[in-house]
Amino acid sequence: MHSNRIVCPKCGWIYYANPLPSVAAFVCTADDQILLIKRGVAPGKGKWALPSGFIEQHELPEQAVIRELREETNIKGTLNRLIGVYTEPTRIYGNVLLIGYAIDYQRGKPRSGSDTTDARFFSARRLPKIAFRSHHAIIKKGLAQRSNPGILIEILKSKITEATITHTQLFYKASMGIDAQIMKAAGLVPGEKVHVLNYNNGERLITYTIEEKAGSRRIVLYGPASRKGKIGDKLCILSYALVNATDVEGIKTRVVTLDERNKIKRRHT
Repeated sequence: MHSNRIVCPKCGWIYYANPLPSVAAFVCTADDQILLIKRGVAPGKGKWALPSGFIEQHELPEQAVIRELREETNIKGTLNRLIGVYTEPTRIYGNVLLIGYAIDYQRGKPRSGSDTTDARFFSARRLPKIAFRSHHAIIKKGLAQRSNPGILIEILKSKITEATITHTQLFYKASMGIDAQIMKAAGLVPGEKVHVLNYNNGERLITYTIEEKAGSRRIVLYGPASRKGKIGDKLCILSYALVNATDVEGIKTRVVTLDERNKIKRRHT
């Protein structure tokens, strides 16, 4: 659903009030000292925040964040990783699209620069009040990533439940045939590994998906998997994704429930 847009009645030109793209730098030393600036301009004038600014026309976001860091704090740094993308409503600029990056400190002593009145490191345990919700979220996630570097968790990504087996075929390489429309609704792709649970006999198997004709409502066990169920049995089909431990909260499982004829009855995340 779109809000009302301003349109030129003569030429049809449409004014799109899109969010302004910007970047923020999360610089944290080995002893958990976080670099903050005191803003010299609105919004948030006089308050503490991360070094940040708008992306110029000729820049990549990765270039902009390094430039803004140096202009606002006198600190030189190198790009480490993307932390996340956030939106922040402001009275002056409307919605701002903020890309947060972790930056490795290289050299320089913090001092105020463009659009700032102060720049200094604060202990992560004793931070001043942060001006923006998005900056607070970047700091929180940046610290969490430092505490759990490289830890991956396998989390449920897709679930098709109450699927009814319509066909079985033994002489075929092992795979799980699913109506393409149902696969799309569940966020599954051809060749993806799935865990298949049979409600009727308790069998469990691991195989991979292939697409059946869209709208056919076919749910097929092929190859040796066909020994794990029979036509009419109910299945639960699950797939998982490996994600960083700090990103788990952002994962929403797609769940698709089918009726007795394998028509999509309900879907939610």
